[in-house]
Amino acid sequence: MWGSAFWASLPFSVLVATFAFSSIIGGRLYTRRGSIRAPALLSMLLTGGGLLLSSLVEVISDPLWLVATYGAVVGLGNGMGYVPVVALARKWYPDRAGLATGVVILGYGGSALAFAPLKAYLIDLLGVGLTFAVVGLISFVVGVPAAMIVRDPPQEVVAYFTRFAKRRVVIPKRDYEPREAVRTPDFWMLWISFLLTAGPGLLLIGHMAKLATLNNIPNPPLTVSVFSLMNALGRPPAGWVSDILGRFGRPITMGSFFTVQGLLFYLLSTPLAEVPWFFYLTVAVLGFIYGSTLALFPAATGDFFGLKYLSENYALLFTSWGVSGLLFPSIGGYIKDLTGGYESALVLSSLLSVAGAAIGLYLKKRLALYLH
Repeated sequence: MWGSAFWASLPFSVLVATFAFSSIIGGRLYTRRGSIRAPALLSMLLTGGGLLLSSLVEVISDPLWLVATYGAVVGLGNGMGYVPVVALARKWYPDRAGLATGVVILGYGGSALAFAPLKAYLIDLLGVGLTFAVVGLISFVVGVPAAMIVRDPPQEVVAYFTRFAKRRVVIPKRDYEPREAVRTPDFWMLWISFLLTAGPGLLLIGHMAKLATLNNIPNPPLTVSVFSLMNALGRPPAGWVSDILGRFGRPITMGSFFTVQGLLFYLLSTPLAEVPWFFYLTVAVLGFIYGSTLALFPAATGDFFGLKYLSENYALLFTSWGVSGLLFPSIGGYIKDLTGGYESALVLSSLLSVAGAAIGLYLKKRLALYLH
């Protein structure tokens, strides 16, 4: 079983799906408790505990052990904390909602860049089991104290910054409970736009090295690193741009960025993609735009449906990312097996990106109905 590519990738696939859908639990816990501390602490305990349990993989030599511990427990820990912390960032900085969420999510994406070389070094030095244990202990030592310190902003702070920049802050007429939000067509337009624009990026992540190899690009693993780096770095600038564009900044930024994404995916399907410098540049820009989705959509959720239930509403919207993670890499692999190349998958990604951009621009008109 360990020699199977399916079993090797299954724990990560389960983690992604668990992460996305358990965010609903974390978002609801945050809203119901009225404090960030409970979901943050539970998140770190589950993440660290799951990693420590995963360290027994060399004793319990069964892939299902990793599926249960790394995939399910660590995935649950990620989901419990991710959305509440994103919602918290917007509460602290209502006048810089896009930038604040972008910076917080930069921390999440940037951690992969920091831990990847560390984990590679530890695996060579200690083996897989002890590496899980060390990373789990780091999660406890760093994460648990952070979860105990983090707190929600006083209401007067929120009111002050909202008043301070009221001309450009997006202030919805009211707060929508989750059951109300999901009954609006605008929630589902946001959900579909998220699916159509994040999905192509996830497809590219899953097949980047193979695509580079097929195009005879030197050092294919480096293309993955370039995408990952720009994915992390793209989050704060995208949020900042959407802030300075004012009340309709989020839909305008979505429409612009995702149209560019559609064009670049199409160009990757042409002979231009065999030119190394062009391939690397395109991958870098696509990484930047993929990162922007994770900053723009939580901020847009608050624009439409308010801050009171933001953690729950965004958790429901975030399931779109989970579905795209399950669908798009598999679709890319199926098309590759069927046609022998990625051209059709890239053209499809281009078309879907443009469709997502069109929905984003249409949401500019819809957003006016929700604002003061």
